Amino acid sequence: MDTSIRLLLVGALFATSAQAELLLIPRTTEYTLDGVKFQQIAFADGVKVVTYQSPRGWEYSGSATKLSLRPPKKPQAEASLTRIPLPKPGSFDEESLKKLVEEAVAQVPKGSENISVVSQEKNPLMIQGKETFLVTLSYTAYGQQYGRSILFLNRGNEQIRSQLTCREADFKELHRTFLASQYTWQQL
Repeated sequence: MDTSIRLLLVGALFATSAQAELLLIPRTTEYTLDGVKFQQIAFADGVKVVTYQSPRGWEYSGSATKLSLRPPKKPQAEASLTRIPLPKPGSFDEESLKKLVEEAVAQVPKGSENISVVSQEKNPLMIQGKETFLVTLSYTAYGQQYGRSILFLNRGNEQIRSQLTCREADFKELHRTFLASQYTWQQL
């Protein structure tokens, strides 16, 4: 094969890989570990497949940019994984962290009261060597107290936001479960 054609093909492959974006359209796959079958969710990411294992029993549905998850028997609880395009590769410097906290506060439902930032933590977990930033909020809406957590993860020119919103009474348990599921990402 001609060297210039090879270079063109290799260049096209790298360009395709560089432009790949994670599509959060879920496809269920199975794997076996020590003779036990497990299910996981697979997503297309250019030529590779990214997998994630949702919390056991949680229902899910998705689109190209958002996967919605619902825990069983918790009607006022929802979690989501959202892909946000970034104009340039993101970082978690002091200025960026401040903007993310402001954005998280601005996204609580309109009319909410008693909004407070409960905590903010850089790298509460690392996902395949990628840094994260966790913001936890509390607010009152429609006469009920809610908790919300948003875990931000930068991956090149995309940001993955893992968000949980539920009644304050359910928050501790669901937050622990949802955050633990973030460790299951593969090929991210």
